[in-house]
Amino acid sequence: MQPNSISSPKFKVSRFNPHREHLKTQITHTSLLTLKPRASLPKIQKNSSQISQRSEIPLFKMQSMGSPISQSYLLEMEKVYCVWHSETGIVGGEQKKHNQDAIIVQNTNNYQLFMVCDGHGSSGHLVSNYVLSSLIQQIEQGMQRNQYMLQYNTQLHKTVIKGAFAKTTSLLEQSSLPISRSGCTCNMVMLLQQNIVPADLGDFQQEFQKESVVYCANVGDSRAMMVSKGVRGGLITNQLSMDHRLDVVEERNRIKQKGGTIAQLQHNGQSVGPYRVWLDEMQGSGLAMSRSFGDTQMQSVGVTSEPTIYESKVRQQDLFMVIASDGVWEYMTNQQVAKFVYEKYEQQDQAAQYLVQQAQQQWKENDVVVDDISCIVVFFNQSL
Repeated sequence: MQPNSISSPKFKVSRFNPHREHLKTQITHTSLLTLKPRASLPKIQKNSSQISQRSEIPLFKMQSMGSPISQSYLLEMEKVYCVWHSETGIVGGEQKKHNQDAIIVQNTNNYQLFMVCDGHGSSGHLVSNYVLSSLIQQIEQGMQRNQYMLQYNTQLHKTVIKGAFAKTTSLLEQSSLPISRSGCTCNMVMLLQQNIVPADLGDFQQEFQKESVVYCANVGDSRAMMVSKGVRGGLITNQLSMDHRLDVVEERNRIKQKGGTIAQLQHNGQSVGPYRVWLDEMQGSGLAMSRSFGDTQMQSVGVTSEPTIYESKVRQQDLFMVIASDGVWEYMTNQQVAKFVYEKYEQQDQAAQYLVQQAQQQWKENDVVVDDISCIVVFFNQSL
């Protein structure tokens, strides 16, 4: 947040259909960026010198606490390569004491998780790390408890994810962390191989076809998107999550129905910055999002940690995913982010750091501070 305030190895699956909420429950959010096509890319091998971590280690937990993070990670799934990077923000020309973003990439036998949490408030760095740790544990327990039924009930994945978010909320509120005015966002992407279950199961011993599926669960304004190659050689961006901001009609309505006040900050008699939710007395800096973990003071006016969860199929034309804190998205469009990552498509180990650097430059040109900026880039390594 601004200061103040990660079988079917060929991926032959059905059409990808991401959604973004605005005025209606589900609205497709797609854009086209035209770029010059490139030659086929070399396959990334397991013994590549650009891979600094290996999948024999089941869990890489990157919690940024004031120093840059740059790691690359090779998943066991064929043709999937992941890199991530995080940089601490700058206030008053000096680096902040804490990087309040937290990142995790987890590879298991059954699924991969990619998660970015972005803290805010004086204890935001503590909240983001707590939420990240708890969600990983709750997801793992839920998947283990339901491992048999998950083979036949594909919608159960959403139930597991929703339950993990609810349990994490409960544990956080029971913890000793000061969360009245501190909290965090969370954007979590689960990538897995899912059975294509026919309407008539017939023989329960039958061997199902599999498809690659993405489940994206989001609370707050961190964002995930898929970038695909277009028929005419461009890039198509598809947002996988909805930003929970106060300019979204459904979010505004919920806050107002609960008695919350929605307004911008005032500076020299002018309204500045994003819309924020306030209590009636409008003290402090307000909260520039409609959903978050923590921020218990704002729960009475409709701020919630219930995630929106979307399911998407991974297609052969899908090139990469980006999961990032709002430090990436604040001054760059989805198309710009796609373009910068694409520029490093042949040097994928550099893509995350390059994207963060570009986002930093935008902050320097448009603001007096630089936010903590973190991203995860997941490449499917399809040739253009």
